[in-house]
Amino acid sequence: MADLHYLTYDPEEIWNDMVRVYVSEGGDVLYGGDEKEILLRTVQAALTQAFAAIDNALRMRTLRFTMGEYMDIYGEDRTPPCPRLQATAATAEVRITFQFTGLTGALPAGTGMTADGERFYRLIAPVPIAGIAQDVNARVECTELGAKGNGMPAGAQMRLAVTHPAVVRIVTLEESAGGQEREADAAYKERIRLHGLISVTTGPASQYEAAAKAVTSDIVDAKALFNGAGGVRVILLLKQDEGASAILQSVESALNPRDARPLTDTVVVAQASVKPYALHVLYRRPAGADIGAQEAFADAIREYAQWQDNAIGRPFNPDRLVASFYRAGAERVVLGEGSHFAGGAAAYTEIKNSERCKGEISMAVI
Repeated sequence: MADLHYLTYDPEEIWNDMVRVYVSEGGDVLYGGDEKEILLRTVQAALTQAFAAIDNALRMRTLRFTMGEYMDIYGEDRTPPCPRLQATAATAEVRITFQFTGLTGALPAGTGMTADGERFYRLIAPVPIAGIAQDVNARVECTELGAKGNGMPAGAQMRLAVTHPAVVRIVTLEESAGGQEREADAAYKERIRLHGLISVTTGPASQYEAAAKAVTSDIVDAKALFNGAGGVRVILLLKQDEGASAILQSVESALNPRDARPLTDTVVVAQASVKPYALHVLYRRPAGADIGAQEAFADAIREYAQWQDNAIGRPFNPDRLVASFYRAGAERVVLGEGSHFAGGAAAYTEIKNSERCKGEISMAVI
């Protein structure tokens, strides 16, 4: 990618021009460190910083270079707006069983509870206490934003962080779900690029895929497939399996509104099936290779796993990893015992458009 700039400048040329004007206006000879030289250097720095700020602001208004908070502004200025997906807390419904006490009151909003002592949830709204034996349903949310609160199963027994004499039992009625991490820059940038597709009704595969990815930042990849006449099957690759059922349901609802889905389409949503693999890389490195060379091999594994595991329908291609080891400086690379793909040979293999690869990679020196 070319490192383009909208405003170019050379600090030394700026300095030379300043000195030339200073001398032409009758200025004395400048000596390093005297007050006149220090003043002019301060002006030079101010001008350089101003030019850099202007250039950076212009670059931040392009999708190629924008990042951080500038990317949020860029996305919100799209038509229609494409705001970044923010972190949210997982929620669930619980049933609180009260015993007879004869005393009325309420459990205030924010009352904490936990099932395992690690993940804590709090009441979203106050729950009245009537002083009689009764069951009351209420909604709780995780005290931490993100996906950590997802996956608490239905039927889990919870207890209050601070006990209350009227409360006998708290049981979850559904799996906790809905928690997601704040959308990362790379994922947000790709979604902005595709965002224009959701401004029209769905129909082509790319529009279904863009609409699916807009539901939650926990969706790594989406692929829309033909599912028979009038049928669309949308396959999702999720960051994690916890809360998967709630995400699938949310995406299915988002893809079936009357104002977006063609009347003839029936849309179903499913998670990509996993094709497991294992790669045990044996390599020989040059004599005298330092620690930095070793880190390059570890980086090759991380980059390959990121590429191989995070796309639906991508063929299994261990040759790419072997090539990365050679580029990192290995003299010889082989796949050792234990390497396999779906129980077979660890060789290039095409997979279905509803499948994704996921595996483990290790390395050793030979």
